[in-house]
Amino acid sequence: MTPTPESTVPPDTRTLTEEKPLPRPDDVPTEAAARSFVETYERRYVYNELVDGFGTSRPATDICLESTAVSVVYATADGYYLLSTCRGNAHYYDPDGSPSRARRNAASVAHFVGEGVHRRIPFNAYRCAAPVVTDPDDRGDDGAPARFQIYDFETPPNYERTDRGGHEVGIRITDADGEVVLERGYRTSLPLTVQPGVTRTAGEFSLSADVADGDRATHDWSPPGTADPAWWALGVLITHAGDVIVETLHPNDTVGLPDTSLCARMDRSG
Repeated sequence: MTPTPESTVPPDTRTLTEEKPLPRPDDVPTEAAARSFVETYERRYVYNELVDGFGTSRPATDICLESTAVSVVYATADGYYLLSTCRGNAHYYDPDGSPSRARRNAASVAHFVGEGVHRRIPFNAYRCAAPVVTDPDDRGDDGAPARFQIYDFETPPNYERTDRGGHEVGIRITDADGEVVLERGYRTSLPLTVQPGVTRTAGEFSLSADVADGDRATHDWSPPGTADPAWWALGVLITHAGDVIVETLHPNDTVGLPDTSLCARMDRSG
């Protein structure tokens, strides 16, 4: 039996098949220039993903991008660190006439933008560390446990060999009495590492982060509860220059880090 050939798109049907070129940051002298660059980059990036159809062989007939939100969260002499959120959806040709669509939500994407340099770290390609708090089903009054993220903007990612490369980052967290809450080493062969389940206890903590043979940063951390961004949005950044800083990466609800844990499955399994 001869297979039925795949239906072709009628000539009077408008299709979108061409990807848009991604920009390069030749010069970003101001925060406004950095925000403008990231906005353009993310809109084209999401558009291209929708054109590609995530592997589908059917062409897009309509692509709609929502407003893109971008915020500078840290500025240095070498460039700017930003968070962005860009959402879009597409309709695809279907010879049967049934609905065929896809949606892309590129939320809480981290960027470094400097002269001739751009690093993009999505919030969906990450490594989850084992939680310190191992009873997530007993949520208590504080809700989800505190967490932090480690970003490496210096090391190019190697998604094929995620056990190699990157920096060795040592993290030590102590409470107000000097008791150690967490003391671990993390390898940044993936540019984003999430440490869930640090503590459920409100209060004052001290976090120190150091890179082997490199820089060190300390940060007083006071997560009073789930309503405060410090509870979930603490970021340890290895900068593009190889320095270490600690910042709360939550400029606003639109582009800030999500308050729900990316590592929920690991939290439940302990």
